[in-house]
Amino acid sequence: MKTKALFTSVLFLASFFGFSQISLKKLDGTVINDNDILTFTSATSPNAYLGFKVYNAASSDTKVKIKVQSLVNTTGTNVQLCFGVVCVATIVQGNSYPNIPVTIPANGQNSNFDHFENLNTGNGVNYPMDYVFKFYQVNDSGVEVGNSVTFTYRFNPNLAIDDFTQLENSGIVLNSSLIQSQLDIRATKNNTMQLFDLNGKLIKTATLPIGEHAIDTSNLISGMYILKFRNEEEGQESSIKIMKN
Repeated sequence: MKTKALFTSVLFLASFFGFSQISLKKLDGTVINDNDILTFTSATSPNAYLGFKVYNAASSDTKVKIKVQSLVNTTGTNVQLCFGVVCVATIVQGNSYPNIPVTIPANGQNSNFDHFENLNTGNGVNYPMDYVFKFYQVNDSGVEVGNSVTFTYRFNPNLAIDDFTQLENSGIVLNSSLIQSQLDIRATKNNTMQLFDLNGKLIKTATLPIGEHAIDTSNLISGMYILKFRNEEEGQESSIKIMKN
């Protein structure tokens, strides 16, 4: 009996650890933890855009779907959910997308174009608007296996703070979010800077002591970028999207 029990336990453990382990990150590399709430104050592109990466830490492929766990103060219309080769403009609570799960390769990840974006401004009264998503794995029969990650995409325009004001509070002054060959920054507090493209690739870093700074951007191609700052004394972080012409 002990041998049988031990054999059963070994089979159970082998089966359990055979499932792939998935994790989520934003395009800039920020981890999306289980039960995280990601708050957005805009319902227009590109500020409402959430690009996500699904990582498979196992040595075998896994299939992943996204379930809409709940919708709060929203009908699920006027959105964009893209995963794999499928994009939908309306989502329904309780439904999973896409119909055919996306295969995440062994020790790999999905593409940089998968994303969710809320373009619904709501009724002007009932906020926040919450979209609760569960990323989960399925086997060939469509049965859920392995771990999952659930997070909330929240739209709350009542929290909106002017991007430039937010930067100034952390000690950064920008004259414009439109740049050409040079990014002019005035630091009123010691900061560090990181520049990312929309795929989350780190393009440039800089240390910004108090004073005037001119960052060369002549080698950047035209397009949207994300600037992130960190106030080293107070630990404040701020960010803004900039456009290179």
